Amino acid sequence: MVTTGRVTELKKALWLVLGSIVVYALTNCGGGGSSNAPAPLSIQLSPSAPSLAVNSSVPINAQATPPLPKYFGWLTWSIQGYPSPTDCTEYAVDPQMAPPMSGCPNGWLAMEQPMTGYTPTGGYYYSPGVPGDYTVIVQGQITDQSSSQRIDYQGRASAAVTVTAQ
Repeated sequence: MVTTGRVTELKKALWLVLGSIVVYALTNCGGGGSSNAPAPLSIQLSPSAPSLAVNSSVPINAQATPPLPKYFGWLTWSIQGYPSPTDCTEYAVDPQMAPPMSGCPNGWLAMEQPMTGYTPTGGYYYSPGVPGDYTVIVQGQITDQSSSQRIDYQGRASAAVTVTAQ
């Protein structure tokens, strides 16, 4: 016969074992601890502070360190001030000759259509018709090459764009 005191002791022991398993899983399997944070992905933009006239364009290129691997590295290009990173960003066969995008008061980006498995590392910023200061943002990440898709590297860079009157 099991007494009430013995049942309480068994419950405590069971909770202690379960708690230990959870702590082990969180600290050793990617669920916690700072050792599982992504390493820095260094992204250099060139030029980092371009200046151009209204209604013109400038090429901006990104270089990531470590380099982006095929299928497991991504760069997301955007312009600060838009609700979504994909707003006022388009892919074109020839981004230098991309057709204008309407409704883009902070300018717009034209990126070369990427080859399968690769991410665009450069494109053209097209300035709006109003002088001002604008920001192009590039966020990047590299995931591990297993099925877990854990982020191994992560980084961000920005280019401060000055648009002047003609």
